[in-house]
Amino acid sequence: MAEAKKKPIVPIVIGVVVVAIIGVVAFLMLPPKKKVSVPSITYYYQAQAEKMLADAGLELGEVKEEQNEESYEGLILSQSPEADASVDEGSKVDITIAKGRPIPTSIVVPDLKGMGQEEAETALIAATLFPLNEGTVNSDDVEPGKVCEQTPAPGTSVDISVEDFQNGDWPVVSYKTSLGKEQVKVPDVVNKSEKEARDALGGAGLAVDTSSSYSESVAQGNVISQSVAKDTTVPKGTIVTIEISAGKKPVNRVSVPDIRTYSLDEAKRALESAGLNYTYSGDEGGRVLSVSPFPGTQVEPGSNVNFTIQRTAEQIRQEEQERARKQQEEQQRQQEEQQRQQEEQQRQLEEQQRQLEEQQRQLEEQQRQQEEQQQQEQQQQEQQQQEEQEPEREYISEGDAADSARAAVDSMIGDSEVLNTTVDLEIGGDAPHYSVYFSTEDAGYVITLDAYTGEVWDVEVVS
Repeated sequence: MAEAKKKPIVPIVIGVVVVAIIGVVAFLMLPPKKKVSVPSITYYYQAQAEKMLADAGLELGEVKEEQNEESYEGLILSQSPEADASVDEGSKVDITIAKGRPIPTSIVVPDLKGMGQEEAETALIAATLFPLNEGTVNSDDVEPGKVCEQTPAPGTSVDISVEDFQNGDWPVVSYKTSLGKEQVKVPDVVNKSEKEARDALGGAGLAVDTSSSYSESVAQGNVISQSVAKDTTVPKGTIVTIEISAGKKPVNRVSVPDIRTYSLDEAKRALESAGLNYTYSGDEGGRVLSVSPFPGTQVEPGSNVNFTIQRTAEQIRQEEQERARKQQEEQQRQQEEQQRQQEEQQRQLEEQQRQLEEQQRQLEEQQRQQEEQQQQEQQQQEQQQQEEQEPEREYISEGDAADSARAAVDSMIGDSEVLNTTVDLEIGGDAPHYSVYFSTEDAGYVITLDAYTGEVWDVEVVS
């Protein structure tokens, strides 16, 4: 057989290599795919996510649902690939959305007063409201840095559409934080007259209190000193005490004590201790309102001091509260007394009912006893009639009783010899009866039988 010619291998290998090279060159000549960063779409909604993905050159992939009662319906809970991952342009991003509570159509505005800025904004965002800080204002009742004003007011219900809710177009709640009380600068009132000082301090928004003392250098009626130094910045409404000059201290004279705000008894004691007489007018239950001569004035010992007494607003308020309290207590006492009387009436009614029931029970008991007595009397009569009608019965003889007893135990004794026989008649008990006793070598027998008929009632074997 002729040997087959071998095919040339080199051309084939060269052809394969050429094709591979052409493929590699063609692949290398293709433009490389663009890499893009995956945006964070978690906690957004699907419509928002699709736009964000499209802007990044990506597409929305598979959408899964997950039960989550704490999240709103449709909220994106997770994504794959995760945010910031680098992927090919045109890739798809899968998401998992919440199957949870329905999206609200109205939102109640929370009360932000007294909250710090961070706390207030957290509360608004939690309520799906957009916070807007509108700056600061002075506030007399809210400490600095805390919310003191807001719009809309707390408790207001604002409407929102599902589209706005999902797009984050939440209703805006604006708020302002407190700077605290308005700060004012204390004016210089030293050496001014009391009226000028009061006008200057009051005009600056400050409260005024006064004291008085002698001064060798400041004219009577002018200010010697002030409790808060001039140009000091203090909250509006701060009390500044001014010391009024009573002039030079006289020799051998008495200073009129400052009894303003004293009760009548306190004022009397203070004036008497100073060696001064007094007259007064007004409501004796109030407090001293004005004094003449002015407190601190030097007068002769024994001089008369006139003062007026007036009840303060606080006293009036307290008295009204006390009257209201007593009235309330009296009403409560009357209600409790009325309740007690009602309960006593109810108790009496229940006691009457119990007595009626007891009387009824006693009547029924008397009637039952009468019926029992009648029955007993009737039975006695019937028994007496029966005894009168029936002839007097006679007992069977002791011999007959012994014969009846022997017959009752004959099968038990058999051929045994009876050694002893005793017959006793017993009248007491339920009915007259004989007790017959037989003795043999083996045992003893006690037979109880009717004394009238000889009927055997009981057989007892004794050792």
